[in-house]
Amino acid sequence: MRAHIPRFRLEPRTRRRLSQVLLSLVAALAVLFGLDIPKLIDEVPRVFVSRMMQRPVSGEIVLVSTDRDSGKRDSVAERQAAAITALDRMSPKLIVFEGRFAEDDPGIPLLRNAIANAKTPVIVAWPATAGQITEQNTRGRLTRQETLSFYRAAYLPVEGEAVDANRTSLTGYVFEAADYFETNEGPLPTLGTALVGDSVPRTGVYPIDFRFSPSSVPTVPLASLEGDADAADKIEGKRIVIAVPRSSTSTLVNTPLNKSMPSALVGIIAAETLMSRSLLPVSWYLPFSGFGLLLLAVALLPSRPRHFSYFIITLFSLVAPFLAAKFDLLLPTGMVYTLLAIYAAIRLRSNWRERAAGIDTVSGLSNFHALQEDFSKSQGRLIVARVENFEEILASLEPTLHRSFIQQISQRLTIGNGATVYTDTTGHFAWFDDLDHAKSHIMGLLALASAPLRVSERTLDFSCAFGILDSDITKPRQAISATIVAAEVALKRPSRMALVSEQGGSDTDWQLSLHSSLDHAIAHQHIYLLFQPQCLLESGHVVGAEALVRWKHPQRGEISPSDFIPFIEKAGRLKPLTAHTLRLAARSANVALNAGARISVNISATLLAEHDFVSLICDNIAAGGGRPQAITIEITETAKIEDFRTAARNLERLQEKGFHVSLDDFGTGEANLSLLVGLPCDEIKIDRSFVALAQHNERARIVIRALNDTARKAGMRLVAEGIETETEQDLLISLGCVIGQGFLYGRPMRISELLSMLDVRESCEPRKLTLY
Repeated sequence: MRAHIPRFRLEPRTRRRLSQVLLSLVAALAVLFGLDIPKLIDEVPRVFVSRMMQRPVSGEIVLVSTDRDSGKRDSVAERQAAAITALDRMSPKLIVFEGRFAEDDPGIPLLRNAIANAKTPVIVAWPATAGQITEQNTRGRLTRQETLSFYRAAYLPVEGEAVDANRTSLTGYVFEAADYFETNEGPLPTLGTALVGDSVPRTGVYPIDFRFSPSSVPTVPLASLEGDADAADKIEGKRIVIAVPRSSTSTLVNTPLNKSMPSALVGIIAAETLMSRSLLPVSWYLPFSGFGLLLLAVALLPSRPRHFSYFIITLFSLVAPFLAAKFDLLLPTGMVYTLLAIYAAIRLRSNWRERAAGIDTVSGLSNFHALQEDFSKSQGRLIVARVENFEEILASLEPTLHRSFIQQISQRLTIGNGATVYTDTTGHFAWFDDLDHAKSHIMGLLALASAPLRVSERTLDFSCAFGILDSDITKPRQAISATIVAAEVALKRPSRMALVSEQGGSDTDWQLSLHSSLDHAIAHQHIYLLFQPQCLLESGHVVGAEALVRWKHPQRGEISPSDFIPFIEKAGRLKPLTAHTLRLAARSANVALNAGARISVNISATLLAEHDFVSLICDNIAAGGGRPQAITIEITETAKIEDFRTAARNLERLQEKGFHVSLDDFGTGEANLSLLVGLPCDEIKIDRSFVALAQHNERARIVIRALNDTARKAGMRLVAEGIETETEQDLLISLGCVIGQGFLYGRPMRISELLSMLDVRESCEPRKLTLY
């Protein structure tokens, strides 16, 4: 016997969060390579780390300042010559001086002599003339030798030459240095590299550790070299940097510590970084990948631990650069912050859309989508109130009054309760309450039900019935549907109250199944269309087709429209079904139009007077890619039209847009002469009962002939339904009928079969509509 291995399945929301994390990863990479923004973001923690984690330098490099005393007029080269002569007597390890003086400096001969006579190796660092090297100029080539020009004021007998140049970021700050630059005279080391010498291998570009405090750099003024007995102890065996006097010749650099740090001091800190190897850069993809995996793992968690984990991840990302710096690691978190920011933006937008989807746009109340989301975390039992004649009252009001009307209902239903009220578009209002309190509360509401509502200057009767969920149904959609059914049942009871547990029998079970599975059926194409052709009676040429809705249920199999459409109407779910039918019909209508055939779509007369009826038709036909000229709106009579004027106005607006209007089943039920006169129609369809009766009833034949003459004179078409035999066809031809529909010409069929009858391909050009 095989063991059952449970399948690991993710909820839709979890899958959505995982996809959002992956999308954020891709977007962050695009930002890195396209905009270089993460590099800029990395500068922020660098600044804080540098300022908050200061440390002293090693003391191996001494800065000699050559600032002039008041009253002295000696030149830069003269002061540097004096410094080299004095320092050489103290046996330093190396002397590096800044070559920032003019070509005509009178002290150049003295400087040349001082260098020539010095026993200590002397290196000059010339200033660059091509400007500072920026990351923008060298992006993608950070380890490559960069070419620039430098200014050599004089040829001096030095041990070596260097370039005093700094790499600046896009923000103008110096965060890293190159160990050498390719100049127009060959590769030259930078100031920091010259101070270190060959003891440290070349690394290309390296980060400068600005945790070294500039104030801790040993500094000796030029004047104290001769008069201070302790100066020799500070100088002996050390690397010396001779800075130029603070004047127009000195260069100030923007650094994380100071916006005006002398370039010589930057070179000393860069040299300290190389000697101590105190800052080891970490590749950006390591923290990026690590935090990406963390987000993927957190996305799998339930709501509360997930939100807490988001907080911990964010907090850890902020302290991570400081923790890494404790171990002398430079952790680039710009990509991490970019990833978190993009993911947060995506999540906020997704949450906003979910919240917007949970709000009824007319009333501003939470809708039944939000009710499903809140069901599992609710306290108490679900109560659904069904307002009687809700849609009729709403249609009689101006659209600007709809919000006030619905909100007044909500306020009345929550008197003495204060619960959150949810609503749909069909007169259902829901909230949660304790079972015992709910019953007493509803009794009080029923006492108030006779009191009318006042909206603007109109007084409206208010009546409702209540369904109570007293059973343990765990699935939100099924529980809501069951309570709606109970509320519908309560409308027929004198008590105006019904419990879900009281409902039984196959009819109620089917209603519950229908309520809970209609949306699923639409989403998974279980509800589809078949097409019955409409033909010219004499030639049999197809001139149109009626779209007939069908439902193939996974458990119940094929379901007849008579078995589900009445329940859908009762439940107020006719609009979603109608919208789906219109979109499906629109896709097929464009193809049929190529052969001059028009597709008829059945629309319940209960929708005609609704304020959004025209947009319901037009928006869904457009969503299906259809054109009004290819569609006939066929009005079926399942309920009486009370607002005749609004219904007629809506149909006229559809005709203006190019739709045709047909009155179905004329002569039966409510489809009578009053509708023919009052509604703008392009077509009337006589019911099958007339066709069958005409075989042996002269009065029926007279009525058909009269209807045909009336339709022709009024500019309308007459379509005979239910033709099953050639005898019926011949009789209708003799009575003047032109178009017919029935099993004689074809049973309801797939669109592919209809197209084969039309002998048309999707690429064909539209032809003029036959008889239309």
